[in-house]
Amino acid sequence: MLLDAPIKHRQSISITPLIDVVFILLLFFMLSSTFNRAKQLEITTAAARAGSSQQQDSKVQKVLLTSEQTVSINGARYTLSSQAFSDLLNGFARDNNKVTLAAVQSVKVQALIQLIGQAHQAGIRNLDLGESVTAARNTGFKP
Repeated sequence: MLLDAPIKHRQSISITPLIDVVFILLLFFMLSSTFNRAKQLEITTAAARAGSSQQQDSKVQKVLLTSEQTVSINGARYTLSSQAFSDLLNGFARDNNKVTLAAVQSVKVQALIQLIGQAHQAGIRNLDLGESVTAARNTGFKP
């Protein structure tokens, strides 16, 4: 009769699959994260500029976004990508004009954001957002 228990050999844990899992997780997190900073536009509110002296010197230009790619300024229509519109925005920035942007209700918000970005790139710092086109017609906007 056998009274001694059989000797158990202790198995060692293989670390190779654990390293594979760590590398897969590292690769997943590296590919799923972004390293670019989000771009931000600085917009100063009208209340913050209320006391500035250059506010009285500048002329107010009203820009109405009538469709995704068309704007109306003083009754003249421009496309957002045209050189004439870019030159006009650069002139507004050079003359330190205050620019008020408004949009027709059917225009998407992304188109308005692109217009704000284009005005910012032109160097316009006196930028206000107007009301919808129904209120804008009462204040002098001409679509």
